[in-house]
Amino acid sequence: MTTASTVTEIPILNLITDHLDRQVDERPDQDFLVLGDTRLTYRATKALVDDTARALMASGVEVGDRVAMLSAPRPEFFAHFLAVTSIGAIWLGLNPKYTIGELDHVVSDAEPKLIFGFLNAGGDDQTDKLSELSASHGWIEQMVLFDGSSAPEQADGVGSIGRSVGWDAFLERADETSEEELATRRTSLDPMTPALLVYTSGSTGRPKGAMLTHRGSNLCNVIAIERKALSERSIICNLPINHIGAVGDICERTMTGGGTLYFQENFNPVGMMELIQDEGLNTIAGVPTMLQMCMNHPDLENYDLTSVDLIAWGGAAMPAELLSALMDKCDCRRATMGYGMSETTGGVTYSGLFDSIDLLVSTVGTPDERQPSRIWHPDGHVAEVGEPGEIQVKGDFVMTGYWRLPEATAAAFTDDGWFCTGDLAMVRPDGFVEIVGRMSEMFKSGGYNVYPREVELALEEHERVAMAAVISIPDPKFQEVGVAYLMGSGRHEIDPDAISTFVRERLANYKVPKQIVVLDELPMLPIGKVDKVALRAMALGEAAPADKPSSAGS
Repeated sequence: MTTASTVTEIPILNLITDHLDRQVDERPDQDFLVLGDTRLTYRATKALVDDTARALMASGVEVGDRVAMLSAPRPEFFAHFLAVTSIGAIWLGLNPKYTIGELDHVVSDAEPKLIFGFLNAGGDDQTDKLSELSASHGWIEQMVLFDGSSAPEQADGVGSIGRSVGWDAFLERADETSEEELATRRTSLDPMTPALLVYTSGSTGRPKGAMLTHRGSNLCNVIAIERKALSERSIICNLPINHIGAVGDICERTMTGGGTLYFQENFNPVGMMELIQDEGLNTIAGVPTMLQMCMNHPDLENYDLTSVDLIAWGGAAMPAELLSALMDKCDCRRATMGYGMSETTGGVTYSGLFDSIDLLVSTVGTPDERQPSRIWHPDGHVAEVGEPGEIQVKGDFVMTGYWRLPEATAAAFTDDGWFCTGDLAMVRPDGFVEIVGRMSEMFKSGGYNVYPREVELALEEHERVAMAAVISIPDPKFQEVGVAYLMGSGRHEIDPDAISTFVRERLANYKVPKQIVVLDELPMLPIGKVDKVALRAMALGEAAPADKPSSAGS
């Protein structure tokens, strides 16, 4: 692969919280964590983190213990994350949108010693979920409960949930641990100590916990800041806290770059645009579906987004029409994205800040020499330029393994230590990396390989298509055929027959979807990616979309 020669200006420190200490020295009174009227400076955040860390030690939390947090994106979640990881414990984010069954799987697997939880996380009452978790898992030594305010004196649910205390009562234990004991614990930690467990989406099985380290987090964040100009950013965190996008890509990275985090507990387009306008934020970021919802909103013209000087996204490809419209709305010419996954702790390829729209929507940029990577052909050699193969990576930024799953961990790595991402890509003649799909998504139609992402890009070239998702279904004649689901821009009707004709002019016949279905909205996973499992169920008649689709055969 082509690499970029770079020089790191921000030090890659031992612990994630070392960057909080660095920012306290450089900008102690700058706002860091903001939600409504709550505004915590870097100095105030460090005080909260240190008090929480000392209370955790007084509660018996040792190196390697797991500590969980059930919360929407809020200042408390990130301060809690920093406290837990700073003493060598392993942090676990719990999504309040999860069902009790989903929560039970993660909690049963990770076995956290303590669970912290908001009784009304995300606006929904979580009391029953927290009660059931407490009752069914005896190893949970204590539940620490918040209500919905920023600094509750006592959560109303304390007493109704077994082994529970309020947040203030928990913090009182900080006095039982000295500052010297806290400092000793922190200086004794190895930077390769696991810091957090991020559970994969489970689209191909039960979710697995990827173990990510302090060193991996710091390495990814420093490289991303340098390559993507992410220093001193003001940015919104509205992604679920169980995802690396919220914890690493937004929160850790903003802290490392000396920026300010604004929290939105539940994403909504109006709230996001109001926050950008009212606070004059300089970055708009999210997954493309969230940005599309902002651009589709009927009140879009009422908001001034021109304070934005950088557009950033991840998790999925950005349609060209959406990026162009967003740049025009923000009067912004700089955009950045890349490629990464939970198991790599963040990005491993990076776009240039002034890459063309064509490059930004059709490639994921170029890799960095500090993050070894290769495109590996199934025949057992490094793929040639223009030849598809699997992206494989190696280095301290890669997870140390899947929690308590040695066989799954071994299967994820080659014998010589390369992590197998499962993503198919190729290096173009210009050195840029183009994703062509997941190995699990690639299908054969009439003996030919079809890469869904290639088909989606062709569909999204049409001016009336805001977003496309392609899945495969069995076919008696061709073994498998493609089905395309489309979402319009909000301003135009989509004629499936016209789209089919349009795509035939751009792709070989075997790549053209045999059915095109138009939906008002595509089903989404909690992180904002298209839920292709749900789409496949629709295509197979196992589930039906809420809105009656229109479709065309081919």
